[in-house]
Amino acid sequence: MKGYRTIAFNVIMSIVAVLAIVAPDAEVPTADAVNAGIDAVETAVVAVWSVGNMLLRAITNSPMFKKEPPE
Repeated sequence: MKGYRTIAFNVIMSIVAVLAIVAPDAEVPTADAVNAGIDAVETAVVAVWSVGNMLLRAITNSPMFKKEPPE
């Protein structure tokens, strides 16, 4: 799938252009607001990752770091 980044960029820029037409008085978020949003997303990803790892460990019945003997 070549060229997907170009298409993605153009879709994003088109959305920005349409939003500028639809809501010309809308305020652009400040850098602090964007950084706060990014921090919140990063924290959520780490939390989901941690819970996922614990769930995987809970449902796994093999011991850690040991090969199971061949049957």
